[in-house]
Amino acid sequence: MMRYQKGAASLLFASLVLIAALTLSLAAYKSTYFQSKRVQNEIAARQSLWAGEGAIECAFAKAQQDRNRAELIGADYLKTDCQQALSLVEIQVVSLGSQKYSLQPLDERNQPIVQKVMDFSNGRLAGAIQSTGDLFMQAATLVSPPDPGTETDEGWECVAIRYKSDIELGGSLVNHGLQTTTKPYDGFDSNGKDCIDSKGGGNKKKDGLKQDTELKPFEAMFETTKGNWQQVRDNPKYEFAVLTGDKAVTGSESPRVSDCGQKVKELIELGNSRIWIDGSCEITGASLSSMSQESQLTDGVLLLVHNGVFSLHGSGSFKGVLFQLNDGFQPTSSDWNGLEGDSYLSNPGFNNQVKKAFGNDYPDANTAAYFQRGSFNFTGGQFLDVDGQLVMFHDSLKFSYNEDVIDSIFGLTPPKWVKGSWQDF
Repeated sequence: MMRYQKGAASLLFASLVLIAALTLSLAAYKSTYFQSKRVQNEIAARQSLWAGEGAIECAFAKAQQDRNRAELIGADYLKTDCQQALSLVEIQVVSLGSQKYSLQPLDERNQPIVQKVMDFSNGRLAGAIQSTGDLFMQAATLVSPPDPGTETDEGWECVAIRYKSDIELGGSLVNHGLQTTTKPYDGFDSNGKDCIDSKGGGNKKKDGLKQDTELKPFEAMFETTKGNWQQVRDNPKYEFAVLTGDKAVTGSESPRVSDCGQKVKELIELGNSRIWIDGSCEITGASLSSMSQESQLTDGVLLLVHNGVFSLHGSGSFKGVLFQLNDGFQPTSSDWNGLEGDSYLSNPGFNNQVKKAFGNDYPDANTAAYFQRGSFNFTGGQFLDVDGQLVMFHDSLKFSYNEDVIDSIFGLTPPKWVKGSWQDF
């Protein structure tokens, strides 16, 4: 009997050992299973992260090549090259304002994998009109929309006129702000904000004005000092078509381009988008109208007047940028002899207004560098690098800022990453 009991005890003991071994084996298997799953999940997460990082780098390379903000936010722009190639659900592009865009590749749950911010903003100074000369504006000026400038927590900078020294406004400066149907550039998003000062329709004379005593328009635009103007003119990057004045009138040091408007129009017709005028130029009436109409058939035209007086008479809109550079040239009354502008600038009433604005010792009005009569505007802006010389706008001015025109002339700034914007989820 005792022998049978010992056998049962041995059997029970063996069973317990087997159960313990099985339990340990199951525990070990479970641990191994979870470890395996964890590794698989980590591999999947890492693959997803790699795909997200690859998508962002792909998008950046494509944006660097194409330099097109409007296309970047299009639904299919990144689909073929970056999204489908990496088996992603979507690459979301979110506008953050100030020409900054958040790139967010999404996983199968439509959740962002990573995020990085791309910045298309340029280093240009804000200001639809920029002048180192003394600005005299006799009538009202309407800006709609203005150059938005920099975005802040309170709103947009919105610089209409940036000037170096003096300005006299004979009428009001009306800034319609950014809540208008016309946008300052394609794809602009105000983020629900308006101009800091005007709040979308102010009528204060100082709204949109910014004094900048260090203003250097030529250097800011061409990234070199104005003493290097010849290198800029002859640089194949710009492909300037050059118009040279025929000869100077008596008492003038600047050659005058005869029939200037017609010659500019013909150059635009030939496909020239950058025109350099060496000498003085006056464009009036029908010539101004036909030149402006021809510019509307282009993406934008740069008109640069060098070392001469410049005068416009008429209304209309020129699709492009005006740049006037006087470097070592000081206008005199002789430069205006025989021009239509002389009948206004030599008028005693004009001269009295200028003296009243800037002081009795100020040079006479007929020594101005720039004179504009009529409601005429350049959609890409007016940049007047004429230190200490008089710039006169006789009639009301309506200006609509269009940064796309400037970009078409000088090229869109390549995007860059915003430092510290990287985030994974």
